[in-house]
Amino acid sequence: MNDLFFSFIPGDSILHRLDPRTKILGLMLASMFILKVSSFTGMSLLVFVFLSLVATCKIPLKHFFRSIRPMLIFFSLIFFMQLFFTEGQVIFQYRIISASHEGLVLGTVLTLRFVFLLLFAVLLTSTTSPSKITAGIERLLRPLPLRYAGISSHDLAMMMSLSLYFVPLLYDSFKVLRDSQLSRGLDVKKSPLRAIFSLSVPLVSTSLRAVEDVSLAMESRCYRGSGRTSVHSIGYGPMDHIAIIIYLFLLFYYIVF
Repeated sequence: MNDLFFSFIPGDSILHRLDPRTKILGLMLASMFILKVSSFTGMSLLVFVFLSLVATCKIPLKHFFRSIRPMLIFFSLIFFMQLFFTEGQVIFQYRIISASHEGLVLGTVLTLRFVFLLLFAVLLTSTTSPSKITAGIERLLRPLPLRYAGISSHDLAMMMSLSLYFVPLLYDSFKVLRDSQLSRGLDVKKSPLRAIFSLSVPLVSTSLRAVEDVSLAMESRCYRGSGRTSVHSIGYGPMDHIAIIIYLFLLFYYIVF
């Protein structure tokens, strides 16, 4: 399992000891502020908050930087689309291609939003084990009347937990397939379409086999979505209450201003 992408790093920091519900609510609140920020001053404040949390959890920064690497193509696409397709004061032009100052600012802010959303999500998964995330999501969803829709909070929590599980699994599978195809003489630069076909088909097949293995394992253990207990006995502590009070003040500020 890849230890650098959406994976849990054991520790004994304050963030590690917080209740998973507190961290999930904190991620939701942080996402609200990230999507609202539209200035570089706000981005600087997000950088300060993120670095403070990283220093608190004592996880190396390279763990978070490497978690961004698989998404660099996506971030670059967002940035260049805003740069070249936003009208405004032209700062660069080559034939029919032109970049505007407004596009540069908008592309930078929009890209940083997605980067911070990913970084704060990685901060959650790095300081919380998948089983605790599942337990926290289940407790948060338990008051909702989901039974009227034919599902339970356990089902939704399990689906979210499995999604987090398959992200690093697929990433590891892709790296293994890429190295295998390169060792067989695949030239990505000369035949990009062949490279896409050679990697995508085995990756889909591997993913389907992994899903089937997980479903069989759950069935063999008589998994049921209702009436389940958790291996973790989670509960709010003093630091959780302090964090929730801070969340309430920040939420009030978000609504008012």
